[in-house]
Amino acid sequence: MPTLTIHRDGKTVCVDFTGTPTVREILAEAGIFFEHPCGGRSVCGRCAIRIRGAVSGMSAREQAAGHRLSCMTKVYGDAEVFLDAVPDMAILTDEIGKIRVQKNGQVFAAADIGTTTIAVSLYSGTDPVPFFSAGAENPQRRVADDVLGRISYVRDHGGESLQRDLTDTLQNLVLLSGESEGITQWVVTGNTTMLYLLTGRDPAVLGQAPFLPDCSFDENITILGKTAYLPPCIHGFIGADLACAVLASGICERTETAMLCDLGTNGELALWKHRTLYVTSVAMGPALEGVGIRNGCGARNGAIDRVMLTGSGFTVHTIGGKPAIGLCGSGVIDAVACGLERGLIKADGQMEEPMMLVEGIGLYPEDVQSVLLAKAALNAGMSMLMKASGTDAGEIRKVLLCGGFGSRINLIHAAGVGLIPKSFPGITEETGNAAIRGAAMLREEKNKEKIRDIASRAKVVSLGGNPEFNRRFIENLRF
Repeated sequence: MPTLTIHRDGKTVCVDFTGTPTVREILAEAGIFFEHPCGGRSVCGRCAIRIRGAVSGMSAREQAAGHRLSCMTKVYGDAEVFLDAVPDMAILTDEIGKIRVQKNGQVFAAADIGTTTIAVSLYSGTDPVPFFSAGAENPQRRVADDVLGRISYVRDHGGESLQRDLTDTLQNLVLLSGESEGITQWVVTGNTTMLYLLTGRDPAVLGQAPFLPDCSFDENITILGKTAYLPPCIHGFIGADLACAVLASGICERTETAMLCDLGTNGELALWKHRTLYVTSVAMGPALEGVGIRNGCGARNGAIDRVMLTGSGFTVHTIGGKPAIGLCGSGVIDAVACGLERGLIKADGQMEEPMMLVEGIGLYPEDVQSVLLAKAALNAGMSMLMKASGTDAGEIRKVLLCGGFGSRINLIHAAGVGLIPKSFPGITEETGNAAIRGAAMLREEKNKEKIRDIASRAKVVSLGGNPEFNRRFIENLRF
């Protein structure tokens, strides 16, 4: 049986294989994390490798990229591949908060499984404040950055390895707390596809029109030997995470018109007006989470989270005051805003050369284009949601911004690049990870009834295949 010898970060792993798989397929089957941002569709050119041995010839796509690609290089016999240093599980260390309060009861775990990141918080008894929180990158990114790429992977390879990715990450995160044995129950929220993969369900129905799930959850399963409650999802692309964020925000108890924005790889939006909840979701890509950015990284220690103009240059702030390691989402938005103000970036997103912020870390033309696409998708989604509810931007009295990105964003810069309307900064409240707080509230049965009501009564504004959404998206492809 032939063997692929994998070299990475001074370590060597040997993997036996059969047939003529691509390097990507071998890595995925072996559970080895390696980024394939486009899901192996051979369009991004970023899964660069060095390889020698019995492999396929260099394709035209690889020749254009200037290097071999993991997703295209087939292995016919014994070979050696050299990968960049990528951790098997990148713990977002700034998210690890041992907020030790006096324990007064059993340990309860809440988790939020996102496309790009996974977060866990531990609670004692009925205390609303976690005594421990941690986050990690979702290792499923080794097969694709987006949910459609992962759905395609399950179709071709089955979902066992992706299910294992999630349970292993949850286990590793709670092990950091030293309290894993004491956990008595879980609530796990997330987008619809992630919950399908967690439970071993076939997500094929979520990858084809009309994108209607054949399971809405609201059920108990077993995770790591403990009972876990999965809240109800609202729609195929509007998951339990948005329902939990709505619950935690209390938006449905307000008398005024209000909007909730949970911004990540998907932008999930909820608008509350006249006692009706309108919801929708747009694909924004992972740029706002620091993924797919040339010098990007998650929101962890050393990540540049703020960029400011100074004289003829820039000054940056890093999380934890550590040496800069890359740009997280809020830093990317700041950098774009500064580039626009200085005239280095044009309104159509074009820039002549990279904009270096500190030594070795800068903003590149393709980064700006990723932000522009995310901005256009979010703007188009917001406008369609407001049209469906008959709402003008001026009627909105409160905006609740959720997610890790929302907790660090400079609202003036976000409005400056057009990510949010110019009227929003003064009425916006940053609420952090509302999804995990909502999950923690589901320790109480009365709140389970509330979230069922939220999920069942929400009016979904579908955008897929909508020509007006497409038109508005194109109209918003300018800063």
